[in-house]
Amino acid sequence: MYQADVSSVTNTLSVSNPTVFSDSTISQILALSTRTGDATVSFESAKPDASGNVTVSSGAEVVFISSSDTLTTTIKPPVNAPVVVFQGRGGVIATLNDGVTVPSGDQSRVDRVVVGSAGGDKIIVQDAKNTQVILGSGNSTITTGGGVDTVEAGLGNSTITGGSGDYAVVKLGGSANNYQVTTQNGHAIVTNEATGKVTEISKIQYVQLDNGNALVFANNSLESSVANLYRTAMGRDADAGGLDYWFDLAKGGATLDQISKAFTSTTEFTTAHAGQTDDAFVQSLYQTTFNRAGEDAGVAYWKSLLASGKSKADIIKAFAEIATQNQQKVIATEAEIVGQVTIVTGII
Repeated sequence: MYQADVSSVTNTLSVSNPTVFSDSTISQILALSTRTGDATVSFESAKPDASGNVTVSSGAEVVFISSSDTLTTTIKPPVNAPVVVFQGRGGVIATLNDGVTVPSGDQSRVDRVVVGSAGGDKIIVQDAKNTQVILGSGNSTITTGGGVDTVEAGLGNSTITGGSGDYAVVKLGGSANNYQVTTQNGHAIVTNEATGKVTEISKIQYVQLDNGNALVFANNSLESSVANLYRTAMGRDADAGGLDYWFDLAKGGATLDQISKAFTSTTEFTTAHAGQTDDAFVQSLYQTTFNRAGEDAGVAYWKSLLASGKSKADIIKAFAEIATQNQQKVIATEAEIVGQVTIVTGII
């Protein structure tokens, strides 16, 4: 085992593989390995024994585990290592289980980082630690666990299945325009049209893209309209945790009327639309939902509804439903719907 300061760690990792060890990944590794307040990071390189067990020194924070360049290696990673990096080109089969059965109360907290090898990996997260998995360039399969897990994919083809946690997130680079989404038997098939790489997703409803963009997989038209409310009311794609909250309410019996009313009570909504006239409010919804200015007759219609006593919640609900109907091709009244929401029946 050896130790290195933060600057040395950053340089070493970024030079070794700048694609896998992005700035955000290195920051997460440093946050985990310096959580106790020390200014150094403890590294250790290890090999699995004949049974696949990996033994490391107490206090090892970043563990590099070597594996074959030609054959798939079954590995039992060390317990309670904050960061595990698999090396080799033959691929690994690994189950991560540190015995944690209750996830952290802080869903934004990452408890463990796992970096895949350059081969085809099969990784199973079996405990409730919030785990960030960065897949390598091979064709890999991963099952998330009982925490709030994030899987960074896209370098190779991958199959990702959500586990028992509250929710999980898949991260892909680029924007929604880079991807084609198709559905098959409750799975979302996400194809990068530039690279041809395919990410097959089941039991997960959220793909985080760059710059706050997202792909959302709704289980039904109600969830689709809930997701579209974010664009209509807030002018942005949903965040994973917030979307999971509203989806849970919908699964529990909340109606779109109730959820729309709750949206208009949020600080974000009231701040975004503070001081607007009815005309400005309606025009803002056309822009955030359809990326266009409202035509005179349409704006007049929505303004008349507001004047007759309809609430802003009623109007954003109607816009979100129109967006969903266009996405489902039930109607074809809009050339563009802002955001990328796809109904994948049986996704969850």
